[in-house]
Amino acid sequence: MLDWIFEGIIDWISETITGLMDAVSALFLDALGTDMTAMEEYFPFVTKAFSIMQYTAWALLFLITVWQLFRVFGGPVTEAENPWSLLARAALFALLIGYAKPIFMLALKIARAPYTALMNVTMTAEDFTFAGVGEALSSGLVTVVSVVSGVGLILLIILEIAMGWNYFKLLLETVERYIVVGVLCYTSPLAFCMGSSKATSNVFRSWCRMVGSQLLLLVMNVWFLRAFNTAVGRFVGSGGALTNGMGNVFLWLFCVLAFLKTAQKFDSYLAAMGLNVAQTGSSMGMELLLAARAISGVAGGRGGTAGSIFKGTSSVASGAAGAAGAAAGGGFLGGFANKFKGNSYVRDAVVTGGTRMGASGPAGFVARAFGGVAARNGATLNSNSISSVAARSPVNSGTIGGDIADRSLHNYMPQLGDQTLTGTQITGGHISTNVVGADGKSTAVEMYSADQYDRPDVPHTVVTAADGSQWYQMASGAEAGSFYEAPNFTGSPAEAEQVAAHFPDAPEGTTLRTVGEGVVEATNGEGSALWYNSAFYDEPDAPHTIMQAANGTDWYAMQPHAMTPDFEPASGIGGAPLGGNDGSGGLPTGDGSSAPGSGDSGYGVDSNAAAFAYNRAQFQSFLPGYETQVTSVDGSFRSEGRIEVRHEDGSGTMFYDTAQYAAPRGDYKVYEDRNGSQWYAVRGDAAVDRKPVYEHGKPVYDGDKLRTVNVETVRYHSTPSRFAAPSKRNPEIKAPKRRR
Repeated sequence: MLDWIFEGIIDWISETITGLMDAVSALFLDALGTDMTAMEEYFPFVTKAFSIMQYTAWALLFLITVWQLFRVFGGPVTEAENPWSLLARAALFALLIGYAKPIFMLALKIARAPYTALMNVTMTAEDFTFAGVGEALSSGLVTVVSVVSGVGLILLIILEIAMGWNYFKLLLETVERYIVVGVLCYTSPLAFCMGSSKATSNVFRSWCRMVGSQLLLLVMNVWFLRAFNTAVGRFVGSGGALTNGMGNVFLWLFCVLAFLKTAQKFDSYLAAMGLNVAQTGSSMGMELLLAARAISGVAGGRGGTAGSIFKGTSSVASGAAGAAGAAAGGGFLGGFANKFKGNSYVRDAVVTGGTRMGASGPAGFVARAFGGVAARNGATLNSNSISSVAARSPVNSGTIGGDIADRSLHNYMPQLGDQTLTGTQITGGHISTNVVGADGKSTAVEMYSADQYDRPDVPHTVVTAADGSQWYQMASGAEAGSFYEAPNFTGSPAEAEQVAAHFPDAPEGTTLRTVGEGVVEATNGEGSALWYNSAFYDEPDAPHTIMQAANGTDWYAMQPHAMTPDFEPASGIGGAPLGGNDGSGGLPTGDGSSAPGSGDSGYGVDSNAAAFAYNRAQFQSFLPGYETQVTSVDGSFRSEGRIEVRHEDGSGTMFYDTAQYAAPRGDYKVYEDRNGSQWYAVRGDAAVDRKPVYEHGKPVYDGDKLRTVNVETVRYHSTPSRFAAPSKRNPEIKAPKRRR
């Protein structure tokens, strides 16, 4: 009689759970879609506040534009944007702010096609229902568990609770992902206002990537839910058996629970692949609490009663039932809970301090003892076990060290691969280790969690751990360069995809060629320039921009040198040399060679008239903003970023490329050439120098007096200094500031 009552209670609980899952699943599958109906009707405030968001976005756009225009007055020092381009972008994005919601709705309409198609796929034999799951589980357990009937009933409840709870969590994830899309929709004007300036355009691009990623995740919700539904329907029909004759109820349940876990963590997997998705999901604490209460209420509270009530069983059988219930609670159900990792007891045996993952009590003590034996005999920790320490705050994380930390860290940090590690210490938000190379030299590596620390001030890379979290990685020592170096580029256009993957912000069409350790030559429509890895070089004084690689390393992209036209070589006018005196006894020519004296008929002024006219035309076309009349041009030093011109009054002007020279002292002007490059213009006064006369490379003397000649020249009051190449540095490690 009591037997029948106990089984009736179990059946009632099973029917209640499956009925509840059936009702909730039908509700969620049809309620949410790729429109904002639920968002607008459940949260009407977001619709009313949308216009406020638009006005706020317009105000921010106006402030950003005004600030960027104000920077233009700083000239080359501030590296401001082109004002016309800035105004055009501001006007475009101001218009987009006004149409922010229709644009977002268009994106939702595009996502509606795959969403609707997945919803409309018809399934016949696998149609979803939870009805019959309890009966199928019960019959499957009878064939698998050949012990007391009470054990099978207890396991039935535990397994149904685990599956039902994880399914409800997946439904919650589905709602959270829908809400994220709604938030992105009704705050979209704030993203559009960031696209008006190059300085803030990265925010807009990141928002666009997040919108696309979240819409993909929204579509995948249907895929996961319907796949789970068909799995339940197929199980009711087959009882977990496979067509090859294998399979059983436990294999099916493990697969279903793993599928539900994968669906819940799919946003983390997308984030690990580089997509911008919001990380959703609730705490696992409620799951552990629910499972613990179910076990204590059924296995613990009723286990002893069942042993005494079931009159056909002995005290030994009763003890076996209690032990099976405890094992199910500490290991079987724990295998489905996120807090119970695959080797949680090994982790608990080697961690110093912190919170335990495995069950407590005598069973946990014994399990940790075996875990310690496994750790001493070569066991490794999986990524989940390491994450349970590294992802926590240092207050309650504890520390993992020793040989098992050296063996296991690559499971959590895939970028370390098969490296030989020593001295590894893993604690909350901070990991340190030493990488030993084949030559025995050691490189110190420090990693800090991006969730717990600010971005470091020193060069670093950003690495992604196995759990999807991001870490700032720094290295110093023998092979530190290998942690910062870019791939070897050859300059071939065929490497476009590789360049875009490593430097996402590089202008389209850029080709790279590795020219040294930590140095690449970048070539695009603006010319060629060198990029220096910040881990190898100090920040240069010369004009440059910061180009961030995909791994987080900053590169100093030097401003391309100005491209100058070719000038014809020619001697001076009226005996005035256009270059320095070379002591050849004649007048130096524009290309640095010597011309005979003014009496030589082969190199007189008349013979150079065509060259002078050509150079003047070239110069006026090159620097159209320079209005002073030019008589001659000396381009012999254009490879050094200098051009000199002479005027009718004998004075001259020296032009210096701003990409190669610092601003000169005293008076100067800045001119822009036809290619958009800028030049410092320094005026000089006419002067006369006495120069020795040379014949056949030797000075000429009149008796004991050196023969000289008056040479017209230009005397400049200031000469700007040339920028030096970036100085070498050794990679260093400096702990970033911890976030509060």
